[in-house]
Amino acid sequence: MRLDGERVTLRDWRSDDAGRLSELLVPERPWHDTNGPYFARPTAQDLDGMRRRLLDRAEQEMLPDPRDTLAVVRRSDDLLVGIVSWYWESEETDWRRLGIVLWDETVWGQGLGGEALSLWTSYLFDTTDALRLDLATYSGNPAMIATATRAGFVEEGRMRKARRWAGGVHDAVVLGVLREEWAGR
Repeated sequence: MRLDGERVTLRDWRSDDAGRLSELLVPERPWHDTNGPYFARPTAQDLDGMRRRLLDRAEQEMLPDPRDTLAVVRRSDDLLVGIVSWYWESEETDWRRLGIVLWDETVWGQGLGGEALSLWTSYLFDTTDALRLDLATYSGNPAMIATATRAGFVEEGRMRKARRWAGGVHDAVVLGVLREEWAGR
């Protein structure tokens, strides 16, 4: 599976991603400060398990359709920079939640995340009958809120003062987009 944008490609995981994943999935990387940092920071062992699960995907002959995760790669140099994913918030009610993390902080602010989010959203609407897609973040991650908003997502929920973390209090934020809104953008 491969989805090409102007600056990023979303693709299946490959076994040659192993070295780059080892660089990106370490507890010291700054992405941990914005990706649900109010949860316990993953240990090196947790991150190694994640790396192994992603690399196991590279060796699977039968991958899920639609994919539930793809690698985000910068097109200019084929550099692995992050991940897109989705999961069931509630399978019984057909509620899908998606996610994106750019693990490589050197590419932040270049528009790669927005393009990856747009490619992923289009893919999920094209390959499922989902009526809506959403993502969850928190007010301490204004870059994710801005990225989702620019891509066409609208704020659907804000749970005020939902998270005490790092000496502050943050809102939980959910942004979503309806199929017809996405098709009409």
